Amino acid sequence: MAIQILASSLIIVVLVLLLLAAKTLFSAGWFVKWLKGMLGLMALSSAVFGTVFALDLFSYSNSKEGETIATLKFHKFAHQDYEVEFTPHNGNARFYKLRGDLWQLDVRLIQTLAMFGDDLPSYKMERLSGRYLTLEEEKAQERSVYGFIDSPIVDTWPWLHKQSWLPIVKASQGSAAYMPMVDGAIYQVALTQQGLKALPVNNQAKVSAESW
Repeated sequence: MAIQILASSLIIVVLVLLLLAAKTLFSAGWFVKWLKGMLGLMALSSAVFGTVFALDLFSYSNSKEGETIATLKFHKFAHQDYEVEFTPHNGNARFYKLRGDLWQLDVRLIQTLAMFGDDLPSYKMERLSGRYLTLEEEKAQERSVYGFIDSPIVDTWPWLHKQSWLPIVKASQGSAAYMPMVDGAIYQVALTQQGLKALPVNNQAKVSAESW
């Protein structure tokens, strides 16, 4: 709920800015009106940016400690070629083809101050990728990477990630450790206080993870 509270607060600020913009833009006077007009346009621009910023924050999801945020099922159809059934929490299954021996899931994280309530950061799926065991294959063979981030008008996370001085929010990246791809293996990815964890679910996944 923390990120939703922050986004709702931004909406309230936006409404105040819109009222200020309307009041200054339609007030009487010449030079004073011009000055107020400039202030109104600045307030209007800030309101537009704040609206898009808040909408992007609303696109992040919340998770409880240890709750599964994604499930992955692997089907091998050729040497080092796998079809992955990727099912995000409260989402529909998507199918991807990964090449290599290992897989990894990356997410974007936004953590708000404790005053907003939640301990765990809010998250957004960033990418799913495969890699090869050997450095030679990693350099020579075809890579497979799938990005989940759309191209919004304002992409909040990269900007927040660079602003380490901001006291309200902190943006970071979470990555599940590389895990082996095996025919029939099922993994679940959970968000914890220590970061992302990839957990083997069935016997195929457990055996491959233990031998990895």
